[in-house]
Amino acid sequence: MYDKQLSKEIFDQLTNGKVINKTILNNAGEFVENHLFNEVMGNLKDYRQQYEMSGCDFVESPTFIFIRDLASNQEDLKTDVTMKACVLLLLIGKYITENNYRITKLTESSGGLTEADIEAIEQMDDTREVLERSSIKNGFSSAIKNILIDRNILLKKTSVNAYLLSDAGKAFFDEISERFQK
Repeated sequence: MYDKQLSKEIFDQLTNGKVINKTILNNAGEFVENHLFNEVMGNLKDYRQQYEMSGCDFVESPTFIFIRDLASNQEDLKTDVTMKACVLLLLIGKYITENNYRITKLTESSGGLTEADIEAIEQMDDTREVLERSSIKNGFSSAIKNILIDRNILLKKTSVNAYLLSDAGKAFFDEISERFQK
């Protein structure tokens, strides 16, 4: 049986364009299970039906869930927001590579993308041009907040004011990496 209180919280997050990840960061900056994800997975049939009846496509993976409009092309997961998220993740990946950091800077609780890193990415030679061509306005740091952090693609480590990729962020990042390795 589903939990009404959690269901409301899940509804608020999903209808506001957020991803619900399998894991989240606790106050100590460590990854822990997400009770919202567990609630959905424990009542998957009910949640799937609820969003389908509301005209949404309920997209689930083993590590995250989100909804999208059923009118969108089912084969094409790339919406304007996901394309912008990919562009931002590409810039982050470029920064990580050019500065010889390990990917664990973005994935391990001991790491994190700092405000100084975000400023450095914003100052990279081609960042402004890439953002303009991608129709991303207001700069890199603003886009990071609006597109990645507010949608739970990057999670904030409040203890040190740094950011890590969420489960969905890792999946996006892995997909981008695979495409460029071909």
